[in-house]
Amino acid sequence: MTLNSILYSGFTFDGNEDLLQFKFKMLNSIFIIVAFFSALFGILSDLGIHDIGPIHSKVNYAYSISMIVLIFFSRSSKKYYELTAHTLLITSLITFTSSLIFVPQDEFRMIWFYLLIFVAYIISGKTSGMLYTIASIVILLTTNFFVELYFSQTAIISSVLGLIVGSFLAYTYTNKITQYENNLKQQNSTLRVLASTDHLTGIINRRIFNEISKHYFETAQKDHLNLTLLLLDLDHFKNINDTYGHQVGDDLLIQFVETIKKILTKGDIFARIGGEEFAILLSQMDRNDAYALAEKIRKEVENISMKHKGQNVFVRTSIGITQNSIKDSSFDDQFSRSDMALYQAKKEGRNRTCCAPISNTDIECPNSKKHTKVLNFSI
Repeated sequence: MTLNSILYSGFTFDGNEDLLQFKFKMLNSIFIIVAFFSALFGILSDLGIHDIGPIHSKVNYAYSISMIVLIFFSRSSKKYYELTAHTLLITSLITFTSSLIFVPQDEFRMIWFYLLIFVAYIISGKTSGMLYTIASIVILLTTNFFVELYFSQTAIISSVLGLIVGSFLAYTYTNKITQYENNLKQQNSTLRVLASTDHLTGIINRRIFNEISKHYFETAQKDHLNLTLLLLDLDHFKNINDTYGHQVGDDLLIQFVETIKKILTKGDIFARIGGEEFAILLSQMDRNDAYALAEKIRKEVENISMKHKGQNVFVRTSIGITQNSIKDSSFDDQFSRSDMALYQAKKEGRNRTCCAPISNTDIECPNSKKHTKVLNFSI
């Protein structure tokens, strides 16, 4: 077991868990330090080198053992972090109260409560920090009422004021850190969105599509589910850009995407994978339904047009379809078949839908006059 494994409780953390990773490191560092020094103080007291009394000596041993137990408990699950942190704080509060009562010869024993408050703010946040501040003050005043602590009235008042001021400073610092953390999360979220979407159309880009499609493909192959891929390409789109300019081309791309988004359902994956190339991934839809959807898309795209200097500019799309096969070793196999079907749609005159079946050797273009032999796609 390496030191990092101990400090991070054996967990790995993703990019969104930097703060949690830091908290686990702090928590386990405290466990190790407290376990060592608590046992050391107990041993030194038993040897008569540093007298803290027999009762508090035993409390220190129990405190040390509890820290060791918490080191192992914290490795159970990340979700137990708060429970582990509060167990540390409560156990510390009990131990420091024992020191307050049973070690009257230590004039500086109030310092442990200041450390407790500071640690509470760091590992558990503002609310916990305030709660343990109140608890420390209540314990100090209540204990002083019932037990002779050998503090002057001035020392008691100064200690209470010190706890309040220290808590206020820790609260201010923690509050600012929380604001920075929230701002950083928002910025990271924005960056993730920017990195995962196409800047023009707002749908996911090729990088994210590749990640999603790989995951969908592996799940479909494992669970024997249908996974249908539609590849779409805008016909003669380069001519539109060359003739009317890229701004017109961009406007048509946006209209194209918005048109298709109205047809697709929430669970469908729609991505821009190239300049005028798009992909749609459909889960648990058979080829006939996928073809009907593709034809609906193709016909709706025929209604897209815009005026430019008195001329109507319109777009058309060719679509290639295929489903996953048990013979596919990766999503690339399925993508290649769909790409071949798209190529055939282009070859047969564009503005049509072609399917690459997995049960025979023909690419089918039902709205064409002919079928064309291609590579073997048999299952």
